[in-house]
Formats: sequence, C-alpha cells, structure tokens
Amino acid sequence: MKQTRWLWLVAILLLATALRLYRVGEMSLRADEAANLFLAAEEPSAMIQPFITTDPHLPLYFLILHYWMLLAGRSELAVRYPTVFVGVVVVALVYALGRLAFPQRPNVARVGALLAAVSPYLIWDAQDAYMYTFLTALALASFIALLRAWRQSASLAHWTSYVIANALGLFFHYLAGLVIIAQGFLWLVWSVSRKISRRAAIGWIVAQAATAALFLPWLVFALPLLTNFQTDFFPRADSFEMLQRSFIAFSVGRVDSRLMPPMVEPLAGNVLTLGFVILFLLGLFLPAKAARANDVDGRVVLAIYLFAPLLALDLFSQLRFPIFDERYVLFLIPAFLLIVARGFDGLNERTSQKWIPAGALAFVLLASGHSLYNYFYVPAFAKSPDWRGLVQYVSSHSQPGDVLVQNYPDPALPYYLQDRMPRVLLPHTSPAQATDVAADLRRLTAKYTRIWFQPVPYGEWDTAGLVAAWLQRHAVELDAQQFRGVRLELYQPAAAAIRQSAPVDAMFAGQIRLIAFKLDPPNALGRGGAVAHLTLFWSAHAHIERDATAFVHLYDSAGILRAQQDNPPVRGTYPTSAWQPDEIVVDSYDLQIPANLPAGAYTLAVGMYDSQTQVRLAAADRLGQPLAHNEVTLQTLTLALRDDTHRLIDAAPEVAR
Repeated sequence: MKQTRWLWLVAILLLATALRLYRVGEMSLRADEAANLFLAAEEPSAMIQPFITTDPHLPLYFLILHYWMLLAGRSELAVRYPTVFVGVVVVALVYALGRLAFPQRPNVARVGALLAAVSPYLIWDAQDAYMYTFLTALALASFIALLRAWRQSASLAHWTSYVIANALGLFFHYLAGLVIIAQGFLWLVWSVSRKISRRAAIGWIVAQAATAALFLPWLVFALPLLTNFQTDFFPRADSFEMLQRSFIAFSVGRVDSRLMPPMVEPLAGNVLTLGFVILFLLGLFLPAKAARANDVDGRVVLAIYLFAPLLALDLFSQLRFPIFDERYVLFLIPAFLLIVARGFDGLNERTSQKWIPAGALAFVLLASGHSLYNYFYVPAFAKSPDWRGLVQYVSSHSQPGDVLVQNYPDPALPYYLQDRMPRVLLPHTSPAQATDVAADLRRLTAKYTRIWFQPVPYGEWDTAGLVAAWLQRHAVELDAQQFRGVRLELYQPAAAAIRQSAPVDAMFAGQIRLIAFKLDPPNALGRGGAVAHLTLFWSAHAHIERDATAFVHLYDSAGILRAQQDNPPVRGTYPTSAWQPDEIVVDSYDLQIPANLPAGAYTLAVGMYDSQTQVRLAAADRLGQPLAHNEVTLQTLTLALRDDTHRLIDAAPEVAR
C-alpha cells in the first residue's frame, strides 16, 4: 500500500515536470521576464540599490538568477529553469500539506497534488522567470513547518525550519507577510480553542520574533520606500470582483488582467470555475463520516490560509491604494486546490454512484486542459508577443542605415535584437512634449535612411501616440507586418522619399507648396476595380490660418470625372492650420478606380479647396503662372483593354503640368 502511494506521487511529479518543461524554451520572454534578466545581469550591489530607493520588490530572486545565469547562460530555457524546478517542488509540497491537513484522507493529498500538477496558472507561472513560484513554495513550506512545529513531539528543528521558510519568503516578496498574517489568525483561533499547547503558542511568538530579527536589517533600509510608495497602476476592484477573479485564476487561470494576457475566454472561465466552486464548497462544508470526523482542523487551516490573505489585500486596497492582481494571490492556489480535492473525496465517500466523483474529477481535468490548450497553442492566449519572429524579419530585411524605434520601453525587444541594429526609445521619458519628440525624430531622420518602428498604440509611455503621429505625417510607410501580439512598421524619411519621387513644385494660395508625388498604380483592373496609391509631399511657406481639403481626381480624355478622393491632409489627422513653416508633410491617398472604365487615357490631378467655403485655392506652377481649374495634373494613366473583365494599366512618364 505504501509502495503504491509513492508510485502515485512519482507519476504525478513526472506529469508536473513534463507540463512545466513543455515548450518552455520556445516561448519568447515577456517584458517582466526580460527586465528581470537585465537587472539580474548587474553586479549585486547595483542590483540591490533599486529595491531600496524606487522598486518595492526584494532582492533574493534576482541574486539567485544572477548566479544561475553565470552557470547556465541567458537563454529562455536557462533563465526559466529555476522556476520550472521550484514549480515541481510546489506539487510535492501540496501533497505534503494534504497529508498533514487530512491524515485520514490520503486521497485528498493525491488528488490535490494531481490538480496542482495540471493547474493552468501554476504551470504558467512555473514557466515564467519571476519570483512568484518561489513565494508559493515557501508559503507551503511555512504552513507545513508550522503544523509540524505545533505537534506535541515537535523539536527545535521544526521551529527552525519554520523561521527559515518565513524569512526566505519575506526576502522573495513582501506578500509573504500575508502568510504570517494568516498564521497569526490561525494561532489566535487555535490558542483560544486550545487546539495547541501553551508551549506551542509561545513557540510561535518566539518564531515571529526570530523572523523579524532576520528581516529587520533589510527593513531598516527599505522602510522609507515602503512608507512613501504609491501607485495607480492597478485598477480598483471591489471585494466581490477580487473574489471572483481570484477563484477563476485558482481554477482555470486568468480571464482578464492588466498585467498579463488571459488564459481562458471570459464566458468559459466563469462557467468552468463554477464546477470548481461547487467542489470547493463541498470540500469546505461537507461533514465527514464518523470515522473521519477529525478533518475539521484541516479545513480550518486551509480556509484561513486562503481567505485571510485575500481579506488583507482587500483591506489594503481600500485603505491605501489598489494592489489586487491575480498574480499576487497565486500563492494561495494550493489551499484552494486541496479544499477542492477534499470535496472530491467527500463526494466519493458519500455516494455509491462512482461515476459521479469520476465525472467531477474528469470535469476538473478537462477544464484545466482547456486552459492549457489555449496557453500552449492559441496565439491570442500566448504568454508573450512573437519577438523572435519580429526580430528575424527585421534581420532579414534590414539595410545599412536602418534604425529601430520603440515608443514603449519593453525590454524583451532589446533582449532579442541585441546588436543587430541601432535601437532608440522615443519618447526618452514619460510624459513627453510633442515638440521634444518631433525634434528627436528630425535628428533620427537626418541620420538614418530608414526607420523601423515597433509601436505600442497609446501605451503607458507614449500615451498620446506622438511617435506614430509624427511618422505618419513626415515619412512614407514602406512596409507593415503583424506578428503575434506586436506590430512592425517600416518608414522612409520624407527627404529620402522625395529623391525617389516625381518633382512638382506647384503653389496653392501662395502658402502651400506641392513638392513632389509618388504614384503606385495597380497593374490591372479586375471585377472589383483597383486602388491606386498616391503619396503627396507638401510644405507650408508660412503659417496657414484656414484649413484646406485636398482632392485627387481622375479624368477621362473628355474631362469627365471618373474617380476621386477628398479629405483633409494625412487622412484627416493633420489639418493645414497645424502645419509648421518649411516642414515636409507626407500625405497618402488610396484612389478607388472603377472596374467599368473603358480603355483610353486618363489624367490624375490634385488640388486644394477651403474646407469651409469649398472654394478651390488658387494654384500656380513653378514660374507663378496660374494653373487651369486651380489643379495640378500629375500623370497620365493608360488603360489597355485585354478582355471583358481585365484591363491593363500603364502610367505614362509625363508628370506635373
């Protein structure tokens, strides 16, 4: 019997290992992981300094990662391996806590370990180069050591292991303090009800003093930061929302989080979590049969382990600033899963229809499998953007004189880009002024021939989209690629693009100059017509008081208008009244050419009119001579009939008259 029990545990641990190693080296690092890696690469003295002055985290994980990388390197697998290993240890500790909490119910420990082995969120975090899996393991170790220390046969070694677990937990994350708060509440309940001896109660107080003595030297340095730190990063969540999101995360992973991508669809997450909650309530409240009536203490331990930290987080969020995120309660998952396992065991002992508990277990495993399938295979639920694919594309399409611009300081990109090309973060700081960003981009476009841009639309750094807006107004977009979770754009500065374009040099209202144009006509007209892409290059000679609308017209040989596009410049995003003198404005148009045009010659003309009065602005050529109809004829397009449904299009070389 004992041998069978150990075989079950070994099988569960092998499953846990396989799931935590699966594809762990294939996933790109996400932002926090890459930031941790760069910080851990610093010298220990420089690494610790931010945790005293600006960053309310603790140094132990980063020190471990620092020395681990010296041995194992900086690949995705290497930097994640410590958490993978500790993630498997978590499963073993869940089993150990289950055996202590429910000594007469060995199935609770086995099922609890199995649920931990396949838990989507525990797997996600075990494949993440961060400290939360360590915190989960130490919270479990702390409760295991405490329950052993409270026994009559406890020795100094048990109390020592308890103090070490708590002190290590505090040096991994301040959230370890919530574990001590939960144990303090349990100590109070059991002291009053005489569940523990006076000696054990005093021992707990002494152990807290020892833990505080070990942590106090660090706290002396970090206390000013902790007392003054404020953040509005986390959206406020009321008590019910916190509980709901926590239980979904405990069951099938995150549904929605500001910090990390989801693991399951909102509807599926709520429905699947309901099954877990039913088993959880059975595990918490279903009385045991007479032979197992002594499992109340185990349920009390796990309930306090679970709910006391949740209550403390809720109170902190209400009294100081919002701090709730699913990741911050991840260390409570073992308590939740053991109560669910107790519900399964209670269901199993109270029904003769064994298909019911078997079906309940199958449901839980299938629900976990659904989230894991999303996580491993569905792009929308991937851990991180496809930085590898983006960098591979840049590397294979880059040219000398290229630069890559980020408008958000995501450290994952420099991790993969390394020294393949220059990289610039714009804005340099946040918040930023538009004039400063524009000046920086003017310097870049004067220095580099092409700009690769990796945008984060209206993110928390470039909140107004200043970089994207400037590039759209002053550069030509040559390429745009979408990778999983991340976009890449390629721009050519206006000065370089003009050199490859047809010159015009026409003036409108004596203020707006059309410098050049570039036409990319379609090769053919199909049944749905075609789109001709036209880029115009404008500049203002003085400040323009009134806004003007540009028009692009296509005339047949009889002067009949066949196609047109009218809109304020830069697709309506940059009115002429906002133009600065002598700046070059890049203005793009997609002219829809009808499919039923007969063969023949067509002329493309451009002009401007007052946006309020609809009166065309006076147009003149480079010699100051007025242009007919106040418009500039750019180019002739010739449509040659090939068959009834397909016409060839040729652009004549004559331009700008």
